[in-house]
Parts: sequence; C-alpha cells; structure tokens
Amino acid sequence: MPRTSQEQTQERHAYLLDLFRQRPDISSKEALESFKNKFGSAINLKTFNQLREQAEEEAANAAPAAEPEETEAEETEAEAAPEPVAEDPATRLKAAAAAPEALNGAGAAPAKKPKAKGNGPKNVFVDAPKEHLTFLEGIVQQLQEAGAANVRIDHATDRWMVLVVDTK
Repeated sequence: MPRTSQEQTQERHAYLLDLFRQRPDISSKEALESFKNKFGSAINLKTFNQLREQAEEEAANAAPAAEPEETEAEETEAEAAPEPVAEDPATRLKAAAAAPEALNGAGAAPAKKPKAKGNGPKNVFVDAPKEHLTFLEGIVQQLQEAGAANVRIDHATDRWMVLVVDTK
C-alpha cells in the first residue's frame, strides 16, 4: 500500500474540515463514506475525530464573534486575516515539514545525519536552539507514545541533544 504524501494528507484533512464546516450535523458514518468515495480509502478514526473537534471548536468560536452589523469592508478584512496557528506539536511539525527553513532558520546548520556503520544503534547529534530541542523532545515523546520504542534521547543539554535510534 503506497504511503500518502504530505500534500495528499493536507488535501484530505482540508476536505474533511470543509465537510464538517458546511454540514456540522453530518453523521460520522456519512462523513466516512463521503471521504471513502472521494479518496478511495479510509482515514484513521483518531484523526477523523480530531478534525471534527477542530471544526466544531472553530464554529463555536466563530458564532459568538460574529456580529450582524459588520460591513462588507470588515468582512473582507476578516477574510484576508491569516488564521491563528495552533500551538500543538503536530501542527508545528506539519508546518516544519512544509517549510524546513522556518524550523532551522536561515543560517542554522542542519542536523547531522547518522552514518550507517553496521547493525548497532545509530546516534544523531543535534545542535540547535533550546526551543527547537524542546520541540524535538516533544516529537520523540509522541513517537514513543505511538509505539516507536527504538527512538530515545540519550544525552541532552539546553544547547544540544543526542538521539539514539536502535535498529529493529
């Protein structure tokens, strides 16, 4: 089964979000069927539920903020304003994947790649600002929670970190 690309994943998520925004009362079964008809595949139920909750939160936040006295100029300004960016690690990871220079910075050196020297564990040295290391630590934690027991942080300071990836 081929993997879906980042663009395909974003397209699929956008489709579901639009579906939930247009029809907030749609049943899960109908939404899953619509998704399967459009893309020919199923979606992870956890992701499906997260997207539904996101659309419901957006609708709940937009309802009290909407005022009937808005003029057309105010409406166009509201449409032109960028959407607020969620600060959860998954969203930041997607943004970093889309624009790697935003995470690394223009002058920052990329992390060194491990060299394949046999079957033992691979060490990856990462030298980055504290905020990037904190973000990477969150990603490693999410990987471990998802069942990736072969990835761990060996040593870390506020300026660098050594990741260890054990071969399977």
